[in-house]
Amino acid sequence: MENLNAVERRKVRRVWLVLAGMVILLSALVVWKSGNMAKRMSTVAASNGQDFSQSAMGSQVKFVVEIREAGADRKITGKLLEQKTGEIYARTTTPVTVQSNAQTKMVMGTAADVRSGAVVHVTGTVQKDHSIQAEQIVILTGYVKVQ
Repeated sequence: MENLNAVERRKVRRVWLVLAGMVILLSALVVWKSGNMAKRMSTVAASNGQDFSQSAMGSQVKFVVEIREAGADRKITGKLLEQKTGEIYARTTTPVTVQSNAQTKMVMGTAADVRSGAVVHVTGTVQKDHSIQAEQIVILTGYVKVQ
């Protein structure tokens, strides 16, 4: 009878060890998957033309642009600005095309502030044609200086 009890305890211990091992493996898999997902969804802060031009389709980017033209179709063209200090930006030669829509959030201004000569911070997604579909536009005109 005592031998049977010891055998049962070993079986129960084995079952618990298997369950604990499965929980550890499952936890490791979840951590690994979430790490991969976070890598794919990472935001690229484009501080220069090279960073911006190397952004992959579907990736989210953040950058500052000086608007050259803003059409009624909500298409914005301009030049990428490179941050020098917190308030000073330098012009680059990198062209930028941004498409906004009715769902694009406007911060620190309105759609009327998106006009030629304005400076805006754009958060959006890189499209096939390397244009940006804007999710958020922050109006920086008057708050930053462009050199």
